[in-house]
Amino acid sequence: MLRVLCAMGTFTNRLGGNVWASVGSLAKASNLSTRTIQRAVPPLMELGYLNRVERPGRTTVYEVVLHNDTGATAETPHPRQSSVTPPPTQLCHPNDKRNDKKNDRRKLAQDVCRSIWDVFPKRDTPHLYPPALRAITACLEDGADPTQMVASVVVYAQEVERKQVEPRYVKTVHKFFADGAWEHYRAQKRVHGRTREEWARSGQDVAEFDKLAGVA
Repeated sequence: MLRVLCAMGTFTNRLGGNVWASVGSLAKASNLSTRTIQRAVPPLMELGYLNRVERPGRTTVYEVVLHNDTGATAETPHPRQSSVTPPPTQLCHPNDKRNDKKNDRRKLAQDVCRSIWDVFPKRDTPHLYPPALRAITACLEDGADPTQMVASVVVYAQEVERKQVEPRYVKTVHKFFADGAWEHYRAQKRVHGRTREEWARSGQDVAEFDKLAGVA
């Protein structure tokens, strides 16, 4: 039951309430079966570690009780659950700084993904959000600058439009970041959407390119 309670703790708000996660999500978080999760809830409620909050017409949510006043302790066990020891609060406290940092990283990745989604070139088949979010999260965890990541997408979108790339040949968001292609578009200076090499191929003066690009 301790693992179930700790899993619930990761889905609470700062006051221990609004455990909105499904049984499947709790089972995945605790590495237990859904049946085990369902069996653990009634005893946790009886011991005073969990409250059920009924919301007419809406999904029922649970509340983790941060301070247990039922008197059920390791020295004075509950009559129906004599072998249960109260869970250590520090293992599943919703204000755990590690959880806050994890949530902050997740929110940053989601915000960056939304910004990228708005400007990324369209394909003939839709981009898939989950793998895209994973690739973007991995880049951020490696120290990538979110602003540069979005800027690289803008440059790529300009290239796709300028070269009139067919939608079926447009990269997926996932591959663009997972394969490191975004760094190619970030690293190159561009003037009017073209690199120095493309500027030279078109017959224009590269000295003018350097001047406009601010190359010393």
